[in-house]
Formats: sequence, structure tokens, C-alpha cells
Amino acid sequence: MSKLDEQKKLLVEYFQQGCKPEGKLTLGLEVEHFVTHAGGEPVTFTEVQSVLRQMQQPYDTPVLIYGEYMGYTTQWYGISLEPACQVEVSIVPQSSVLKIMDIYNQFYLQLSMTLAARGLRVWTVSYHPTCRAEELPLIPKQRYEAMDRYFKNTGACGIQMMRATASTQLSVDYFSERDFVQKMRAACLLTPFFALLSDNAVRYQAHRNNAYSVRTRVWQDVDSDRCGVPPHLMDPDFGFESYAQTILTRPLIVALRGSRTKAVGRKTAQEIYGSHLQQKEVEHLLSMFFFDARLKTYVEIRGADCMPPKYIAAYAQLVKTIFGSQAALQNVLRHYEGVNTGDIANAKMAVCKDGYNAWVYGRPIGKELAWLLLQARSRTPSQEERALLEPLAKLVVTKKTIREEESEND
Repeated sequence: MSKLDEQKKLLVEYFQQGCKPEGKLTLGLEVEHFVTHAGGEPVTFTEVQSVLRQMQQPYDTPVLIYGEYMGYTTQWYGISLEPACQVEVSIVPQSSVLKIMDIYNQFYLQLSMTLAARGLRVWTVSYHPTCRAEELPLIPKQRYEAMDRYFKNTGACGIQMMRATASTQLSVDYFSERDFVQKMRAACLLTPFFALLSDNAVRYQAHRNNAYSVRTRVWQDVDSDRCGVPPHLMDPDFGFESYAQTILTRPLIVALRGSRTKAVGRKTAQEIYGSHLQQKEVEHLLSMFFFDARLKTYVEIRGADCMPPKYIAAYAQLVKTIFGSQAALQNVLRHYEGVNTGDIANAKMAVCKDGYNAWVYGRPIGKELAWLLLQARSRTPSQEERALLEPLAKLVVTKKTIREEESEND
């Protein structure tokens, strides 16, 4: 057996171990936030470290990377720092969106109050609200420094993506390889819709923004090797092995060596590592790819902007209902049968260009969004949970983005 085949076998086993027992779907939530001074000046690494130290409780666990304080973990969530001091909260998977939002809202209130006492503020927007990306320094983390150098040669928007974007990411369970394939396909098919529903870049490069889905457009011009739609997604034999092949044979940028990272440029995991990858090396390897949906021990759906809490709740409930219902999932796959990876890429660009006037997969996007919300509503038995969907339903009816809706309310 070749080294590549042994590496693939190990990754496939890792993915198989990620299969959850059939049952109620759990959902994990990650949200990135910008922090600035009250006047809009960017926060420094030292300032945001100090904020997180103050928020951390005695029973929480600090996260240190090469001795540098980078956040902490609690029973319910972890706090970490993204490339240009974005504060990310990662909530432990829950079976209820109401529970997720209870945890998130408690975190958000604590962060807001801690910042306010220091003359700082948190933003729930998807592009930096006051500065150009080039004005924002990276935090001292070798991984980010290596990625920053590498992306200068792979696309025009690496600097903007790393320093000036913020997202909402949801993770869903998969119960088998077949279930993974269906959920990965559905997540990518729905990414153009998620991009428009979450569109929340009020400003872009320090100017008022009137363009649609800026963050989505930025991601299209970062690095084609690791962004966009996973290769071979719609091929009949797509599965764990196909995904592992892609991950192992594309440039890695940064490798994990023991407990340290090392810039490796265009060398691949196949070239760098031996046959027997350690679990930490596998986890690092998977984290270096940023497809619209990516595989770890769950399917991570990455297409949404950072949003105010009520929209996060609505989006989470939409995803929870669609991906938690086999009937809804099959309806999505049947509805868009025949769509290929090129069609998905074109749909994202149509949304960026035309917003609610876009045609996606040969259909007007407004009608498709109404259909998608109907799928969710009809399968959400609880009135309290159905009510969570209303902020998105209102956007679809009025054909407004969050960016437009929130600007009108300012």
C-alpha cells in the first residue's frame, strides 16, 4: 500500500469515527465578532487579550499557544482570537436552538459589558466597520503569518478575508457516509441562499457599502485550492475517500510538527507527513481547508455572515430544521437535482451581483427562498421555534438584506 493510500485510509477511519448514532441532530455554532474602540479605532492584540482575561472565570481553562494567551474554554463554549483580533465564540453542540441562543446571548452580554467598561465595543457585521483591511495588523500567530504570505500569490482578497471578515458557522452531525454526502451536497447547494439571507456588510474598506454579499465575493478570490465548492462534490463516487484525497494532495501552507507549526508553502500533506498521521495532525490538516462546507467529525456550514443575535437564531433554526429532517433534506436534493459545482459557483456570483433580483439554478431567488422557508416552517412543530424563523421570513417578503434592514433601523 502506498503512503498516500495509507494516509487516505487513516482519514477515512477518522471520518467514520465521526458518524453519530442515528437520532436527534445536534448543532454547533461559531460566530466571529469585530472589536473596536468606541470611536472606531481598531483594538490591539494586548487590549483584546486583557478583555478576555477579565471575562475568564477561575474554573475556565486558558488557551495558550507557544505561551501566548489566545482565549479560554468553558463548559459551554470556547473563546478564541482570529487573525486580526476578531473574537470568536464556539458553542458546544446542542439539540435545541433555544439552548444555543441562551448560551450565546449570555456570552454576548458579558462581552458587550466588559468592552463598554473599557471604552470598547463589539460589532455584529460581516466586514470591518471602520477600517480598510490593510490597516489591521495580524495577531502574533505563526499560522496566520504564513497564510497571509501565501494568499498574496493565490488571489486578490486574502488580506481582506483574514483581517476584515467575520462569519456565522454552523456544524451539523452526520450519521453515516451516505448521510455526510447528502448533507455536504445540500449545504453547498444552499450556500448562495444562506449568503443572501445573512448579507450584513454595512461598510466595505471604510466606506458605506451598497453591494450584495461582500464576504461571499471576497472568499471567491482567496485560494481556489481550498475555498469554494469541494472538488468532485456531485460525482457518483464522492465520499470520505474522495474528500481525503483532496485534502492530502493540495498545498498545505502550514504543517503541524509536534506542538509547533511550520510554513511549508505548496508542499502537500502527502509529501510532508508519514503514513501514520497523529490525530492532532489530522485535525490541523482538515482546518487548513475552507470550503463552503467542510468535513471534520461533523459537517461545518460556512456560508453565512456575522449577524445580530435574532438573525443568528433564525438562521440556526432554518439549518437545524432542514438538516434535521430527512424529508426536507431529500426535498432539497430533488429540487436541485442536476445542479453541478459550476452552477453553485455561478449562483454565488449571481447573488453578489443582483441580490434579490438574482436567478439561481434557473429560478428567481425570491421564490426559492420562500420555498426553502416553507420546508423549514412545515417541519418545525414548536410554535416557539417557528417564531425564531420570522426575521428571515420578513427579509424574504420585503426583499431586504440584514444590511438594509439594520441601516433603516439606525
